[in-house]
Amino acid sequence: MTLHPEYQTRLRDEIRAQIPSGSSQITHQDLESLPLLNGICQEVLRLYPTVPVTIRESIRDTMIAGKRVPKGTRILLIPYAINRSPLFWGPNGDEFLPERWIDTDPKTGKQVPNNNGGASTNFAQITFLHGQRSCIGKDFARAELRCALAGVVGRFSFEMQDPKQEIHIAGAVTTKPVEGMHLAMRRVEGW
Repeated sequence: MTLHPEYQTRLRDEIRAQIPSGSSQITHQDLESLPLLNGICQEVLRLYPTVPVTIRESIRDTMIAGKRVPKGTRILLIPYAINRSPLFWGPNGDEFLPERWIDTDPKTGKQVPNNNGGASTNFAQITFLHGQRSCIGKDFARAELRCALAGVVGRFSFEMQDPKQEIHIAGAVTTKPVEGMHLAMRRVEGW
């Protein structure tokens, strides 16, 4: 949000239009129905997967993408790369574009969240992996992110404490900003 401050005001307006106050009770559906909130969260999870690389081992001889994979072969799955692949996301695959997760309902003309970001396959985003080895907490994590972001953006505006600070993402097991992210936050009245 600090790299794309133009979204803060739009998101705050969307949140405040649907949620009366920061202390209001809300439901999962309330958060799920906010198209820009959904788009921003989906885009953050796509571009910055918590686990950037994981390993799987073939338990039997198999084929992957037409290539023979012998039993015992270790296979790297790299969400950080797959989630940005131009093959799935087009030439702007490494750009932050929350709009890719928003459709317009042809009947009402209203913006509504979509669950594919415009990709042709759900394997284009493997932040939580898929199948029987997918993250058991993925739905909770998505809901928690939407809830946290709605609460923070609904109540505060923020920017980098040092606008010249470059953010370097790294991590062996999980991704994080190497130098941390030091924010200057200001309360936005009226919510």
